[in-house]
Amino acid sequence: MSKKLIALLMAAMMLLSVAAACGKTETPGTEATQPGENTPANDSTADAGKVYKTYLTSEVASLNFLDNVDGNSSTPSSYAMSQMWKMYPNEDGTNYIWIDDLAVGDPIQVDDYNWQIKLREGATWQNGDPINADTWMFTFQQQLNPKLQMRMATFLYDNSVTIVNAENYLMQGSEGYPATVAWEEVGLKKVDEYTIQITTEDVHTDPVTIKKHFDNRNNVPVHQGMWEQCMSADGLTTSYGSDLDHFVGCGPYVFSTWEYDSIQIYTKNEEHWNADKYNFDTVEVRIVPEMNARVELFEKGDIFSLSPDANTIESYIDDPRMTSYGSTSVTHIDINCKNPNNPISGSVNYRKAIYHAIDRELAAASIFGHMEPTGVYVNTQAGMLSESALTYRDSEYGNAVEAMVESWGPYGYNPEMALDYLNKALAECNVSDSQLPITVKYCIDEGDTEWKALGEYLMEQWPTIFEGKMNLEIVPYAGMSATDFKLTGDDKWDLSPNDWARSMSRTYPHTCFYYYLESYSGRPNNYIVAEFDAQFQVCEDAKLGDYDNLLKETQKLEELYLEYVIHVPMCQSVNYELFADQIVLPVKTYIPGFGWGGIYGDLAE
Repeated sequence: MSKKLIALLMAAMMLLSVAAACGKTETPGTEATQPGENTPANDSTADAGKVYKTYLTSEVASLNFLDNVDGNSSTPSSYAMSQMWKMYPNEDGTNYIWIDDLAVGDPIQVDDYNWQIKLREGATWQNGDPINADTWMFTFQQQLNPKLQMRMATFLYDNSVTIVNAENYLMQGSEGYPATVAWEEVGLKKVDEYTIQITTEDVHTDPVTIKKHFDNRNNVPVHQGMWEQCMSADGLTTSYGSDLDHFVGCGPYVFSTWEYDSIQIYTKNEEHWNADKYNFDTVEVRIVPEMNARVELFEKGDIFSLSPDANTIESYIDDPRMTSYGSTSVTHIDINCKNPNNPISGSVNYRKAIYHAIDRELAAASIFGHMEPTGVYVNTQAGMLSESALTYRDSEYGNAVEAMVESWGPYGYNPEMALDYLNKALAECNVSDSQLPITVKYCIDEGDTEWKALGEYLMEQWPTIFEGKMNLEIVPYAGMSATDFKLTGDDKWDLSPNDWARSMSRTYPHTCFYYYLESYSGRPNNYIVAEFDAQFQVCEDAKLGDYDNLLKETQKLEELYLEYVIHVPMCQSVNYELFADQIVLPVKTYIPGFGWGGIYGDLAE
């Protein structure tokens, strides 16, 4: 989701894998204890053992991992929850391996389309309740519940594999889907108490593909008893995870204290089957929206890592503790095509005007600080984990799209073209002079200093570029994600900075566009193009065949992305991170797809 540009790192490394009434929108409470535990509120004290101190830039909205779309939810998910399998640093710290978590052993291939997963016998929730095949079947059915429409359901039915009839079950009764689908028709079955079976639409032969499918912050179980208590009478909403009284964990740490918008505290679960792989006794996660406050905490030793922003990076760029590495994130700006108060919001010419009216080169250098400007969207890591290791951007097909963009101007910036497209949009939509200037609402989290600076720059530039016919107004918000702000009304926004990233694009480059399809229910944009969606499906059909052909089809997809301006690309993210001297990382360098493995780190003696 759109967070601080550089702070995306925290969702990609150390913390990735790492409400009494029922209702989706309740605000979490404070200092509640885990059901079945008696853990008091805990600040850093001498008896806390090894205390790891880190931060998030915004609070986690919910612990309902089946529904929470925000990347920061990976923090409580990685600490307080277990998955089927998890990535773990190898012995010499040069790569990662897979370790068993709630599953044991590799997935077992039954035939071309069926895989069985053996579950860990004796695994329990932190309140002592068993976790077995029934737990997972209940979780799957709730994640695909047609009434609830959990926003992370797509990660179950279509991630690295596609589960037979799962999407049809979720969307039954909707346009283009079967009227009814029985649960028994879905490719998720209980074989026995500790075995489940999945049925995929396509042929897969590598068990790692199945492991990757379940390697996500949302593919974790839910506690059936608690879920049922939290379900509303009409079955349309649930307050599961709204606070610690409505949540049960099963991870290597107990989520013991939640002081909302202040601090999260996790204490080691010594009863966890993988407890010996975790070295921290206590983890403190402070909620620190402001960069200046984070710098102060880092300098005082109250947090052990820091991702500097554009305003602070120069102070640290030569620090020997500084690390940098690439990313699957290309920051961009979503464009609202449904604002009833904007007479040209539905025009593609309007979208093209915005695309050509942003000087990305200047913004990357002067505003975002050591980022890379880009007029395209497929990220620089896309394809790096393919069999050939050829990235899309380094291929002839990716180069062709970049050449097209450069023919318009540096990274697509061309004020003359921007004005021309605006005039076409005004004429197309029959906008009269009395309706001018059009004011575009640029909504941002009030703590996003870089995006605010970009907005202020555009406020100065656009009246000149557009000859006074269109200007920009900054609309700040706080206490919610960009996705949630947009849900307050189409009339509230026109432009919204964002930075969604898809790790699977490292294997299949086209999947970076996954979140912007009509089929993705939690999509951050409201601009839908049937031709774009159809070409994405062409790429999907090609991904298990010849890789060169997949790259060729991805070029067509990216060209459609630019033709319709699905959204406006801004910068290829480069991650920068400093680590305090007392942190002992378990890997020697950043590992794409795994990060630093910080959850398995240690503290120097």
